[in-house]
Amino acid sequence: MAAASAQDVDPSRVYRCPDNSYTNMLSVVREKNCQPVDNANISVLAPTPTPTPIPAPRGRRAPRHASGPDQVSSGAQSERDAEARQLLQSELQTQQAKLAQQLQEYNNGQPQRLGDERNYQKYLDRVQAMKQQIDLTKSNIDALQRELQHYAN
Repeated sequence: MAAASAQDVDPSRVYRCPDNSYTNMLSVVREKNCQPVDNANISVLAPTPTPTPIPAPRGRRAPRHASGPDQVSSGAQSERDAEARQLLQSELQTQQAKLAQQLQEYNNGQPQRLGDERNYQKYLDRVQAMKQQIDLTKSNIDALQRELQHYAN
């Protein structure tokens, strides 16, 4: 049996089959009508089995263990929360100062006309853009205040 299987393989030649596969097994060569490849430098690697992932049951989450790597100590978490609160408060103050400046320039919808605004439509376009910037800044302030409520003591 070992002699029969040894004769079924040609270790000195590599054959290319019509389906673009390569082999040195003579039974496959005859079956698929494969042609010999001259000067072949082909490395044949055994396929490595890939582990199939096991899907988690739907609708259920895996239990978290207290010793897991994603757990944070309460002290570290409170430091993170304090830092986040400080950053949010700083950004809120920046946005509030920006809004005050924008409202001053907007002048209740009657900003100073600039020298290059001889065309009234240019002036109206700038007033509209100022109004949009004010609205955006107000929405930023609202969002920051909502976010700060998450970190309220």
